[in-house]
Amino acid sequence: MYRYPVNRSPNIISIGYDEILEILEIEFKLEVIHHYFNVPLDVFVALMKDDEPENYFFKYIYCRYHFDAM
Repeated sequence: MYRYPVNRSPNIISIGYDEILEILEIEFKLEVIHHYFNVPLDVFVALMKDDEPENYFFKYIYCRYHFDAM
């Protein structure tokens, strides 16, 4: 999955999305990649458009979607 670089966040390096499987992939600066499952496309788009993606992540994704760390 291709991840888009994120320059507006102190802790997120890049974000990717698989539209077919609805998997959101986030690469954090702590050298961890999380896969979030059953994330709708509009949540990914809003995350990418937000001026502060880390705040959006904590408000709308963190603890709302099941994830697996790689």
